[in-house]
Order: sequence, then structure tokens, then C-alpha cells
Amino acid sequence: MATFRPAVNEDDGYVQKIIKYIPAEIVAGYTALVGYLSVDINTQIPSNYKTYYLILLVTLIIITPIWTFFGVIDNKPDETNKRRAYFHGGIAFFAFIIWVYALGNPILKAILCNCEGAAPCKECSAYSTVLGSIILVLFTILTPLIERIILGTRLP
Repeated sequence: MATFRPAVNEDDGYVQKIIKYIPAEIVAGYTALVGYLSVDINTQIPSNYKTYYLILLVTLIIITPIWTFFGVIDNKPDETNKRRAYFHGGIAFFAFIIWVYALGNPILKAILCNCEGAAPCKECSAYSTVLGSIILVLFTILTPLIERIILGTRLP
């Protein structure tokens, strides 16, 4: 049976598992759609762009665990795989949010730092790509351990 998500197997190595946990379809969609909202670094961000960005982001955050859940279920449709599908959906949910924050975006920064839309937006404690990168690396390192604890699988 053809599926749209790669299956994460217990015998996969660490890198293979991490790559398969990333909701690549959602990331690709986000990247393409955010491209329509791009602004130059020294350009004022239109106020409607913030609204569009939030609608886009919330929609993709909601879709991510559902998309991933069904992708995992479709790979191996049995009752024992439901727990794995829920886990993968949860991991994909957090991975996408962390990835968006770590990647950075001028509109996201304007929203989190409460800028009026004038670029460049001043730094604020709510938005830091350095912090996002640190969280991303820690999440990546800890995901197999979390999988081990919740699903009882072996560490790669």
C-alpha cells in the first residue's frame, strides 16, 4: 500500500528517525505559502500580512498532527500502531512549532515583539533565533529518548 509518509521503524538509526519525524509536507507548504507574504528587510510589514500569517500558521499547526497521525496509520493500519501514530502526531506538532520559531520570519518577529510593522523590528525577549536554534537542537537530541520512554523502543 502506497503512503504519503515514511514509516519510522524500531530498527531505524538516529538520523533516519529524526528525518522521518519532520513533517516535511507541512514544512514545504509553510515555506511556499509564507513566500507570498515576503517583505524586504527595510520595508514596513502590511498589517493584513500579520493576520494572514497567523491564519496560515494556526491552520498548519492544527493540520500537522492530524496529517502525521493518518500518515503513520496508513503505513501500518493495525490497533498496535495507533499509539505510535499518536506519538508521531505529537512529535510532529512540536517539531513544526519549534522549526518555525528557530527558522525565523520578520512577520513572526513583528507579532511576537509587538512591532507596529515597521522594519527593522527591535529585539525582544519573546523572539530569539538563537534560543530557537538551541531548543531545536535539544528537541532533536531528546526525541529518541522521549520515544524510548513513551513507546518503549530501543535507543538508536
